Amino acid sequence: MNHLSRTADRIVQQAKAIARTCECGSVGTEHLLLAILREDGGLAAHILREQGVSEARVQGEIDRLAPLQLHETWVLGCLPGTPDLQDVLSNAVKEARNQGSWQICSVHLLLGLLKEKDSTACKALRAIGVHTDTVHKLLEREMAVG
Repeated sequence: MNHLSRTADRIVQQAKAIARTCECGSVGTEHLLLAILREDGGLAAHILREQGVSEARVQGEIDRLAPLQLHETWVLGCLPGTPDLQDVLSNAVKEARNQGSWQICSVHLLLGLLKEKDSTACKALRAIGVHTDTVHKLLEREMAVG
């Protein structure tokens, strides 16, 4: 993806590293979500933390949901990605375009995750109490301030 901001690119690279560390055979939405949370400077991580989301809470939900998730994979660099992850990245592109941006940022990745309702990451976020409308409101507030 050539339209990723530096932050979004670091998040995608971190997601790959997390998947490798977990010895997963593919990069999933859960890895992307954990990477978003680890990117301290990203607006998406800031918005999630404002809602009380921590990496530990997300990891707990992922661990609860992971055995239920079996997906085919597609190639993301050297490590395959799940179809849900491919859809999330496509959603992120659409979110960026809808906001008049050609560059995908961390918040677009987060919004893309929230649109992929059947993904592990979205299910984990919903279980924690994070919803798309709240993220949109917080984003609008941050944009008005920034």
